[in-house]
Amino acid sequence: MSHFSIACSLFVLHSALWAPNAFANWFVSQDVFTLAHQKLLEGKTNESFGAMVQAWQQSPNIEQQNNLNDLIQLAITEDCGRSLDTTALPPWLSTLVIQREMVQNQNQVLPRLVITGTSEQRITNIDFIRWPEQSILSATPKTDKGGYFSLETKRLEKASSEGLYQIIISADGEESYKTWVILTRPQNKQRIGWVDSQNWRIERNGLPDKVCPSPVLSMNIYDLNDTSWTPLWTENVDGKLPTTLPDIDLPDGRYWLSVGIIHSRWQGEIAVRDIQSITRPVEHSEM
Repeated sequence: MSHFSIACSLFVLHSALWAPNAFANWFVSQDVFTLAHQKLLEGKTNESFGAMVQAWQQSPNIEQQNNLNDLIQLAITEDCGRSLDTTALPPWLSTLVIQREMVQNQNQVLPRLVITGTSEQRITNIDFIRWPEQSILSATPKTDKGGYFSLETKRLEKASSEGLYQIIISADGEESYKTWVILTRPQNKQRIGWVDSQNWRIERNGLPDKVCPSPVLSMNIYDLNDTSWTPLWTENVDGKLPTTLPDIDLPDGRYWLSVGIIHSRWQGEIAVRDIQSITRPVEHSEM
């Protein structure tokens, strides 16, 4: 399918989301790629998502991958992804967040993946696998008070790619929770960059997405000598995003500053966050 054909198909699909039965007989092919388009056209977002999972399992070529990425991006515009998957989290798993971050320091861009959540049971292991068998994460997460757990990996090469993943969460005394996750293609352009140690620039990214939360700017300052990387100061701002640090009351010293733009969506009850962040060391006198 050419890029022109893909664009035309998506235009028809976007229009049809508000009239789901208008073109019910438009498709005649029976393959899963066509089925994914057809179900979205009919307003059956969850069935479309299931067909997308099957399509990714068939090792799609580059153009098919591009088409699938465009299709799930379109499906998300219905209600920010809440209708993609109707499967509920298990009773012992209250929340689940998959966070993909592109961290730009002064020399390179490093992808990072973080999985967090809250559970009534102790989480014994989390597996995050890029289909069919590339293990991205497989470890026991850190657990804090209130059942909050967190697991992350750094310096990934492929975890930021679009495509099909499987997450498996094991907990004490419970049947493992297993589900498919489709990640969209990350933005290929860095929207945020340094002007100097106190200021940064943020490029506009077209019209705002009205069905998803507004982007959030997260600012964090760390002690360079604290290997736990617990923030000494943090502030999150939505709406009009600042491009400079506010006044901060910290002792004199050298710190590590991280600033990131957070975009949030859902896959059913799973929260999915994409973050572009920039980091650099700073002197307190500069802040």
